[in-house]
Amino acid sequence: MCCAATCSTGSPALEGIGPVRVSVLLTTCNGAEFLRETLDSVLAQRFSDFEIVAVDDASTDATPDVLAACADPRLRVLRSSQRLGVAEARNFGFSHCRGAYIAAQDHDDLSRPERLAVQAAYLDRHPDVVLAASEVLISEHGGLRRTDHLPGSTLALMRWMLHLDNPITWSSVMFRAEAVRRLGHFMRREYEPADDFDLHHRLLALGGIARLDETLAVYRWHRTNTSHGQMDRMCDRAGAVLADAYRPWLGEDAPAAAALVVRHLVDRQPAPDAATLARLGHVLKRLLAGFCAATKPDPATRARIEAYTARVWWLATRAAVRSGSPAALRHWRAAAGLGAGFSPTARDIAASLAVGTARAVLRRGFGFR
Repeated sequence: MCCAATCSTGSPALEGIGPVRVSVLLTTCNGAEFLRETLDSVLAQRFSDFEIVAVDDASTDATPDVLAACADPRLRVLRSSQRLGVAEARNFGFSHCRGAYIAAQDHDDLSRPERLAVQAAYLDRHPDVVLAASEVLISEHGGLRRTDHLPGSTLALMRWMLHLDNPITWSSVMFRAEAVRRLGHFMRREYEPADDFDLHHRLLALGGIARLDETLAVYRWHRTNTSHGQMDRMCDRAGAVLADAYRPWLGEDAPAAAALVVRHLVDRQPAPDAATLARLGHVLKRLLAGFCAATKPDPATRARIEAYTARVWWLATRAAVRSGSPAALRHWRAAAGLGAGFSPTARDIAASLAVGTARAVLRRGFGFR
């Protein structure tokens, strides 16, 4: 499907138009390279009751031309003459959305044709859920790959997962506009570029967050992704979000615990030594105890939460061991309370130890410590 001319906010053609079921909120700044394909993916939806609210955040490339080349009446374009930044551009667009449900769409990602229909139907059936994300494919170097997400996440498990990682891709999200209005603020600029992660945590106070197993979006990984240029700030802001979440359980230890979790679980950096991994394990045990005491999961739910935590703990251990710290393996074995419900294969353990030992030997041989 090809895009054709732009409808602008305030255009007489839009006066008096009533609400739509879904507003697709798309923000862009200098996104001309990807924008046409992204728009086409939304306009090709099998679901028909939607609008696209596109915010052009003072682009200096051909983005205005791409938007002007789309004549579909479902597209409304808002242009800022001054750079707002991601969070404020999203706020600006949200203030003009008319849908009961808001579907997030970054300018460089793609929506599958069934995305809006599946997510809107899910939210219709689950009034206790305030946000529904989906599984995604990652497009990189001309190919597609799957994420490492486990299928079958429940609302309770997703709540726990959000305390250890950000398991949600923004361009796969659909949420209730009314829930965000109850929060009083959509995106908080001080948390940019982790403003979406901050929103997820604030929404947990109002209801459940789901991640559907259906693959409904494609995340395009490329050189101009926000993650490339702002990773340090993103981790810092994500740490602030998690520190607030941890404070009721960990008190004054919350910021240091959040920094450990963000570095080694969110950003996937291997623990540099066995002592750091041991601290991470101690944090995980305290977080698990605090979360279960606060949410009081039933036995089956608790077993799923513990199994997920055991898998996370092994992956963190595996990364540390394979990076050249084979001694870290003994902390994994000694971490009582973090092994329930998941066991790595003997082959994975042996291979990790072999790789880590080889790297440790190479480091000593080259004089690294």
